[in-house]
Amino acid sequence: MTDTFSTTREKKKLKFSAVTTSSRVQKNLGIMRIKTGLTPNISLRFGFCMSLKDPSIPNPDEYNQEGSKLEPAVLFGAHEPIYMALMLNRLKKDGLDPELYLQKMTRAHMNRGATALWPRINDLSDFYELVKDEQNE
Repeated sequence: MTDTFSTTREKKKLKFSAVTTSSRVQKNLGIMRIKTGLTPNISLRFGFCMSLKDPSIPNPDEYNQEGSKLEPAVLFGAHEPIYMALMLNRLKKDGLDPELYLQKMTRAHMNRGATALWPRINDLSDFYELVKDEQNE
């Protein structure tokens, strides 16, 4: 028997849009690629996770949109559902509506994370040290 008075809200399937880095982040990612051999999407994934771990909410207006544009398939690869779950969890924690803030805050976390990562990476071994540090926290 169905309850005629209850309504179900159809959940909208959220998807990432292309993410545009700031011009500063684009420049820094290029230098990190030379230093480490890692492509920008790998560095951005790492920085994104660092930013999600930071309890403060990034300000999207701090980052211009004059850098590289990365499509979700390139940025997240086969792990896009994992990054979506992480982002939705963070938006919920911050009290932000995913339908309104998913794209804006994803871009903010990507840029903030890459900005935080930049001074800590001089060569590939620095990533290993960061992973060890993160595991110990």
